Amino acid sequence: MTMFSIESKFIGDFKLGDNIAYNLDILAVLYRHFEEAGADERRLLCKPITTLLVTIIEAVLHDFHFRIISLTREGVAGIASSVLEYVRGKKIDKLGHYIGSAKKHNFLLAADDQFYADLDELRRLRNRLHIQNYGDDFARDDVDTFTDVRKVLAERALEKTMRVMAEHYGRPHNHVREFNLPWEPYFAPVNAPDAAGEPP
Repeated sequence: MTMFSIESKFIGDFKLGDNIAYNLDILAVLYRHFEEAGADERRLLCKPITTLLVTIIEAVLHDFHFRIISLTREGVAGIASSVLEYVRGKKIDKLGHYIGSAKKHNFLLAADDQFYADLDELRRLRNRLHIQNYGDDFARDDVDTFTDVRKVLAERALEKTMRVMAEHYGRPHNHVREFNLPWEPYFAPVNAPDAAGEPP
């Protein structure tokens, strides 16, 4: 099974980092089954895989805002003090808030707003974990909502989010094991100019 690693040096809450790594281990098991499965079983696995991918994105964005709000002495390299103070004055505690904050300050270094629109679509998709579909969002049938296309969208979003965090908001010390992502990478590391692939 294809797998690659991203440094976890951006994590502020080490126990949260351990739990992210644990959930990536769960994903690795699901991906092994996905690779071996036929088309019908792959469709069934799209929902748990996609949902888990988005919960990890939320955990990464939660930790990033935890660093801004709580690690005031350390701060976050690369972010102006005025932005840090602005974020510290806000109540940011849900995935929609994290995405809105990241978009406002372009924390994820996106070339345009499309990446943040994709994150918001994934947020809504994660909320479809509820089988009764409270918001009447996406297709009525889960099988038509949790597709391979949206699984790939979630993979790309998690990979980009982690790469930006590791390459631009790293900390001096790393206390969590590397994060292993169980797919072929979509992006080359920003700090590897000779690497092939699309930058995040």
